[in-house]
Amino acid sequence: MDLFRCDEAVGRDGEWWMYMVDVERLEEKLRLPEVFDVSELTAAAAGRPRREAYATVLHSSDTYLCGAIVLAQSIRRAGSTRDLVLLHDHTVSKPALAALVAAGWIPRKIKRIRNPRAERGTYNEYNYSKFRLWQLTDYDRVVFVDADILVLRDLDALFRFPQLTAVGNDGSLFNSGIMVIEPSQCTFESLIRQRRTIRSYNGGDQGFLNEVFVWWHRLPRRVNYLKNFWANTTAERSLKERLFRAEPAEVWSIHYLGLKPWTCYRDYDCNWNIGDQRVYASDAAHARWWQVYDDMGEVMRSPCRLSERRKIEIAWDRHLAEEAGFSDHHWKINITDPRKWE
Repeated sequence: MDLFRCDEAVGRDGEWWMYMVDVERLEEKLRLPEVFDVSELTAAAAGRPRREAYATVLHSSDTYLCGAIVLAQSIRRAGSTRDLVLLHDHTVSKPALAALVAAGWIPRKIKRIRNPRAERGTYNEYNYSKFRLWQLTDYDRVVFVDADILVLRDLDALFRFPQLTAVGNDGSLFNSGIMVIEPSQCTFESLIRQRRTIRSYNGGDQGFLNEVFVWWHRLPRRVNYLKNFWANTTAERSLKERLFRAEPAEVWSIHYLGLKPWTCYRDYDCNWNIGDQRVYASDAAHARWWQVYDDMGEVMRSPCRLSERRKIEIAWDRHLAEEAGFSDHHWKINITDPRKWE
């Protein structure tokens, strides 16, 4: 599937498969550079026009709704004019869709796909809905971006890379938060056929796709920069906080692991309040997300209100942080976010 696309198959004789290969596409795939120059990629693209779009997926709940709205705005702020396609299921309400359209998304309703190995009632239960990306066959190439990502620099250069292109996650595995894919109905059908037999290493779509697409191109980490401090060293935090603050931006995007910015008050990153989430805490990255939010209109902001239950959870986490005596004292910070009283 990595080199010979199922929609290029023209025949079979026993164990021999025959393909009518798009030679230019195959050469592009085999030419994957170790180092690339964005200006050269942009110039090379002029000779072969393609239909291209960014896409994200929302399903099962409104958990990532606010993130998707800010994501669209961040892509536009970074300078891209490509289509923004939102795949969503029936759980996205009409008012939420209005906010998403205002942000720039072109909505397409989908039937969600169940992960047969996921527990019922969990977010992972329908995360195989991401396979629907391969049904966007009115586009030649799609850059998928997770809704918990903030784009800081124009990612249009990624359209010059073939399927599957991504940032490394761990060793030979890629992170599916940002992926370049090439839509194909038969690829979609192949993924559906294999969903019961292929075992995902992490129980989600990322593990499944890593089992299928083993010939992938590794992008620099800064294209999909994970917000974590797993090394837990002063040097690591100093470097990453500088990158999160840098103007002009030095990372192309920030991938918000842990508690998401829109589930916290704007005053500080609420990952600081929870012991096992503090490795994801960064006030610099948190502030960067809220800069985009601040420039949005009220229609787009309305889905970002906090539920009463979430406000209680934040207050309880602050109480536990005080009891634990966390020395950063974020739990002492006075809350000024107007969403506290909405």
